[in-house]
Amino acid sequence: MSVFILYCTLLYCIVLYYVCMSYRNSYESVLHAAPVSTKAVTSATVYSIGDIIAQTTEGKNMNSMDRMRILRSLIAGLIGHGPLSHVWYDWSEEFFTNVMHLTDQWWAFFPKVAIDQLTWGPFWNNCYILLLGVMQFRDPKLIWKEIKETTVPLIVSGLKLWPLAHSITYGVIPVENRLLWVDLVEIIWVTILASAAAGASGHGSHGASVEDDTEVSSTEIK
Repeated sequence: MSVFILYCTLLYCIVLYYVCMSYRNSYESVLHAAPVSTKAVTSATVYSIGDIIAQTTEGKNMNSMDRMRILRSLIAGLIGHGPLSHVWYDWSEEFFTNVMHLTDQWWAFFPKVAIDQLTWGPFWNNCYILLLGVMQFRDPKLIWKEIKETTVPLIVSGLKLWPLAHSITYGVIPVENRLLWVDLVEIIWVTILASAAAGASGHGSHGASVEDDTEVSSTEIK
């Protein structure tokens, strides 16, 4: 996977974010009225789009797509990523400001990004794998084994894009709009990961299908 392609997709996400912000009055009015619900629906929408694009890169069309897989992605965004991200970004901003006193320093985003990558990132990746496993009725032992085996590789994989993306998250984007920005990056990131997984070897992990491998390989999303 080319680092150049990753950075080009990040630039695309920046442009797309500011396009979305051109409609900020409508979005922010809904966001302030129901912040958790709005972020949950935002993540559910993004996860669905990301999985549809991912399956398209695997050579599937609308007739052959795994709709249950799309539904699982939607549910993971709706009940997992959206609400948990709302809590994380609000809590972390409070922690960074009142405990670490990171406010207007030009370098403040460095420790913020490091903390995000070492705490929230691995936590959510594991939550996502857990949610998918539960929805697929997988053996809890296999889910736990998958979590142990993927935690470090997903952290390493995420270093190709997320530190730079989160430099923008914590250095430029207002806290109330951070989830929207991150979700836009995730659409591209999930697609790239799924494309890479589709080109990898076809054997399943722990007896799972290639499709399941792709689904789990697309979990480096925050």
